[in-house]
Amino acid sequence: MVEEGIDVVLDRMAGDWQACVDALAGVGVTDGDNLAYLGMSMGTRFGLPLTAALGDRLRCAVLGKFGLCQAPALPSGLAAPERVASDAGRTTAPVLFHVQWDDELFSRDGQLALFDAFGSKEKVLLGFPGRHGENQDAAVDLWRDFVCRHLAAG
Repeated sequence: MVEEGIDVVLDRMAGDWQACVDALAGVGVTDGDNLAYLGMSMGTRFGLPLTAALGDRLRCAVLGKFGLCQAPALPSGLAAPERVASDAGRTTAPVLFHVQWDDELFSRDGQLALFDAFGSKEKVLLGFPGRHGENQDAAVDLWRDFVCRHLAAG
């Protein structure tokens, strides 16, 4: 990914996902205009270009455990804070953003800066104590409720 360039990889992945959604909608498996996205950590890193590209087709996104600043332990070639902020700004669907308060991979300030960058008029910030890899059942329930509520409204 680093050799090819993170922007090239992100654009290709978003295109692949859009093609998959379009193919599934084309055969009636899904409603291609009533979509939700849920991805934490790398799912946010690689899903943000998709949430931006889907536009009005996206009813909501649940994202988090990611930010504009990453720990030195992560490959520096994957850091693309300008791209991340740009994709977040182009994401206009309602967003629930999950922050692990004691995240060792993404600083709290960087996560909050990403939350601020979202272009959505409806943004919900969800914070739970714990390190990056921890999930509490209550958080997962809130993610699911957010998606279900927005898809039902679509």
